[in-house]
Amino acid sequence: MNKSLFDFLKNYSFETNKVDRLLLSTFLSVNEIPVHNNTLLKSFQIVETDEDYNSLVDFKALVPEITFEQLIQLFEFVISPSDKIVNGAIYTPDYIRDYIVQNAIDKYEDEIANLKAVDLSCGCGGFLLTLTKFIKEITHKTFAEIFQQNIYGIDIAPYSVQRSRLLLSLYALANGEDVTDFNFNLFTDNSLTFDWRANRPDVQESDGFGIVVGNPPYVCSRNMDDETLKLMKNWEVASSGHPDLYIPFFQIGLEQLSPTGILGYITVNSFTKSINGRALRSYFQREDINITLINFGGEQVFRDRNTYTCICFLKKGDGAVNYIRTTSNMLSAINLDAIRRFEYNDLNHIDGWNLLNDQALVDFINLIENTGLPFKDLYDTKNGIATLKNDVYKFKPIRSDEDFHYLNDNGQLFPIEKAICKKIVNANKLKSTDDIDRIAEQIIFPYTEETKIISEAKMISDFPMTLAYLETKRLILAGRDKGTREYETWFAYGRRQSMDIKAFKLFFPHICERPIFVVSEERDLLFYNGIALVSNDIRELLIIKKVLESDLFFKYISNSTKDYASGYISMSRNYLKNFGVFQFTEEQKMRLLEGDDSEAFLEELYGVRN
Repeated sequence: MNKSLFDFLKNYSFETNKVDRLLLSTFLSVNEIPVHNNTLLKSFQIVETDEDYNSLVDFKALVPEITFEQLIQLFEFVISPSDKIVNGAIYTPDYIRDYIVQNAIDKYEDEIANLKAVDLSCGCGGFLLTLTKFIKEITHKTFAEIFQQNIYGIDIAPYSVQRSRLLLSLYALANGEDVTDFNFNLFTDNSLTFDWRANRPDVQESDGFGIVVGNPPYVCSRNMDDETLKLMKNWEVASSGHPDLYIPFFQIGLEQLSPTGILGYITVNSFTKSINGRALRSYFQREDINITLINFGGEQVFRDRNTYTCICFLKKGDGAVNYIRTTSNMLSAINLDAIRRFEYNDLNHIDGWNLLNDQALVDFINLIENTGLPFKDLYDTKNGIATLKNDVYKFKPIRSDEDFHYLNDNGQLFPIEKAICKKIVNANKLKSTDDIDRIAEQIIFPYTEETKIISEAKMISDFPMTLAYLETKRLILAGRDKGTREYETWFAYGRRQSMDIKAFKLFFPHICERPIFVVSEERDLLFYNGIALVSNDIRELLIIKKVLESDLFFKYISNSTKDYASGYISMSRNYLKNFGVFQFTEEQKMRLLEGDDSEAFLEELYGVRN
């Protein structure tokens, strides 16, 4: 859509009712749809005598046409950024909604005319509109009957529920049904606490919903308020790690589902591997849930969100995971009855599911993980330091003398005592050992060698220049952790991780296309970003470096890790931990380090056949 249209809306109003009036009136006017009877639509329609009529005229000039899909996108666009973070609202494209609803209806075993279908996080009503469209085509019931008998929705945001009412009313009107009032089953409430069976006797009578569809909210734990974090604890599937808000929506949906019902979601795909999804994976097996999982891997279906997704269809009974990885433009070519089936007993709920299209790759992953000893039992990996304000502490000296490094802060020169500084590198930028000195910076390290914080009195006496500089950043440092956490002193780092590593290090990036591994023999060297494998045995680091640089390892990690856009993969410890490390003899270690056929040698040792 036209960028000027979105710019207009950004500057128009923060009042949801005013925005809704503008959008609804534009839709009616551009599409030349009169409203004679519908009370709700008439109450939102702008007429010539209204003070916002001129705004409507200006906005219409930017909108030569407006479809229902564009209207939904505009409704989602004008949700405030803060609400999007808190509530996880996101626009789901129509082809995704059509695919989910079509397949759910195809799998539904009873009469569609009697179907009760719900979206448990309905937002502005996109899935409800799609459900209405399909039910209408199949049953030819009136919209009034469909809204009252078949369609249910709930959302925590009142304006989203109001927009769902407006959208459904407009759809009925555009298709020839202009009645005074529709009776909607739409509720403003929190799905983490709302009990459909207790609140709706008709849902209780039907023993739940025949179809549950939707796009559960995309909210990570750090963006949840205290009340939501407390409510999350009521759900078994949210008992591992720091689960995102979408996780309990699986359990909520399944508990609201009738015994023969179908659940269809588009949601984040990380639950198959993450610690956050561990309790959910175990729950699926115990509840005997049959999952059909269409994984989009590193494709970003939602262009305005850095999120990696999958489509899931769930039903009760015949517990297993049916899996395929594909791209969104290939959905129509998938035969869901012929994709690979994984039995729960063959999957690892604790460490994550290894799901692949190719059985040969599944066998390869299993072979590697059953060779030698797991990586997690042999090696200690560390993330970089976490000051929570690196730009305050680290710097590239513009010059140095015997006593000071000189820090340039927006044109002001600060001498920083050398004795309070340590050498630090950005591990993500290392390509070779030579890069360590080339990209090295200095970091203010207000700790003793035993990593105890230096007192303010000691700072005054021994490091007054550094303290003077830090005083200029005092307010910035106080804003860390949203200003809610007290540190041991105001200039302390935000976290204590990786401050006391006095060992050799094997650096590699956290996210990459193909990892590069760099060894450092500087025991005191600090780092940020990336990951380091640490050891007191430099030779052991050089041996594992050979293994991790191999094609064999890359084949393993690229098929078992988390995917990102543009072919990037995760190298976090969660995906390294199960890699089987062959237990080399001393002779084999010598050959690996000194030979020129390490690839073939490793394949021979691991028993890999090409």
